[in-house]
Amino acid sequence: MAKISTWMIVPNLLRTLMRGDVPLKSKFTLLAGLVYLISPVDLLPDVIVGVGWLDDLVIVPLLGWLSYRSLPAPVQHDVVPDTSASADQNTSRRTVLYMVVLLVAVVLVILLGSGEGELAPVSPVLSQ
Repeated sequence: MAKISTWMIVPNLLRTLMRGDVPLKSKFTLLAGLVYLISPVDLLPDVIVGVGWLDDLVIVPLLGWLSYRSLPAPVQHDVVPDTSASADQNTSRRTVLYMVVLLVAVVLVILLGSGEGELAPVSPVLSQ
């Protein structure tokens, strides 16, 4: 069968907000991730290029995953239908790959962001 894309899971997960058989904990966790994504208040400000987006890249998928894990089993099957018997093995390999990519991204941001291009405060100049 065809492989389910992550982008196909997102709309299905959002549809769980309207279902009556979904616990409030799952709904609140998913809503918290969406609010955090669009909120101007972040753990790391988005003004810091690269570093500011890391918290969004970690927190929002984490809250989506926690929301998915708190769904009842029949609802989880509706969100992500099992496409093969080796889904668990593929998931663990994919998780390791995502962790490696995330680690490389964090290292690159740290290395590239620790340059000497720091911004100095600018004092206003009053013309007389």
